[in-house]
Amino acid sequence: MKALALIFLPLLLSATSLSSLIESAKANHSSLQAIEKRLSAVDNEYEVSRNFVDPELSLSISDIQLDDATNRSIEAMQFSAINVKQKIPYFGKRDAASKKVNAKKSKVEFTLAQAKVKLVESIKLTAYGIWQVEEQLSITDDYIKLTRQNIELYTAYSTSDTKAHMGIMSAELSLSQLKIKRSKLKSILTGLYAKVSYLSTIKVDSLEVSMPVEEPRELAFYIDASSDNSAYKVKEAMLKEAQADVKVKELAGNIDHFVQVGYFYRENFEDYVNINVGFALPIYGTQDSKEEASRKRSLASKSEVIDFENALHTKVATQHARLQDSYRIYNIIKKESLPQIEHMFDLTNTSIKSGSDLFVYIELLAKKLRLEEQSIQAVATYYKIIASLDALIGTQK
Repeated sequence: MKALALIFLPLLLSATSLSSLIESAKANHSSLQAIEKRLSAVDNEYEVSRNFVDPELSLSISDIQLDDATNRSIEAMQFSAINVKQKIPYFGKRDAASKKVNAKKSKVEFTLAQAKVKLVESIKLTAYGIWQVEEQLSITDDYIKLTRQNIELYTAYSTSDTKAHMGIMSAELSLSQLKIKRSKLKSILTGLYAKVSYLSTIKVDSLEVSMPVEEPRELAFYIDASSDNSAYKVKEAMLKEAQADVKVKELAGNIDHFVQVGYFYRENFEDYVNINVGFALPIYGTQDSKEEASRKRSLASKSEVIDFENALHTKVATQHARLQDSYRIYNIIKKESLPQIEHMFDLTNTSIKSGSDLFVYIELLAKKLRLEEQSIQAVATYYKIIASLDALIGTQK
């Protein structure tokens, strides 16, 4: 039993991967399930669009003689009747209504895709935020340890003069600031884990994220791929739905006929059947007004699609510029700033042992911490921008 526990313990303690969070969210998140139910409801609307209007059934009893109400054989005008009335839609109306429902279904499908894209983006942004805070916590803990060690070392090697005492006090203040920062980071981390647990629909206590920084893709790649943007697809589907509605309104101006068949029963007289044919009279211009309003809405939707596409390309270009900037900042810090201050830090750390001024060491320690935090932030920003760009091109993974 102990052997089995030792085998499976690493699996139980292993961190959750980002891909598993995304798959869990897409399969289980309630916001997506709500859209899926709306999508299912559209299928029922399609079935309705293929049906005729329900027939009307009426029963009637005519010529009731008040002097002898129960006698139905006094004259030939007395009858009992059953009538069935059915409206016959003009040719093409049902097909037009079905096309509109199909366009609506496409809109809901793309809305679902858009919701998945936004959910995946939110998970990525939160996960990269967790990585950033955990990295900051790690280096903060290291700096707390280093500061404590050097306070002890400086105390052991230095004299008890005022300058040495001030150096130690300054170091103690820096140590307090690091502890405060650590406490704030822990609080932020707790909130981020709670958020990613909600987004992914599973309890997350630790997260495994690999974040190597590579040269960004070209802008042209993102511009070309932006045609798959889910929000853009929703706009296109809304335009098709509006165009389908124009056709529905156009055909609505054509007259629907109805047929009414009645069976008339008479006591002591022969029964007979009546057939009536009729239609509505579109004399008030209502359908023309509705058709014109529908055309205007269709034109508005077309303009919105064009405007959204232009705005989308602008947003992609802006985000890509930010991506390039974060990549450059990362390289400057990693290849230029950090190596320089690392060398200065090593020199100062050596001189501390000989009782040199602690002020210089604490100042360099703070600078090195800021640079390392900037490096971490640059990596996190780099990946957060990629997550946003992935969302702009409709990526769901």
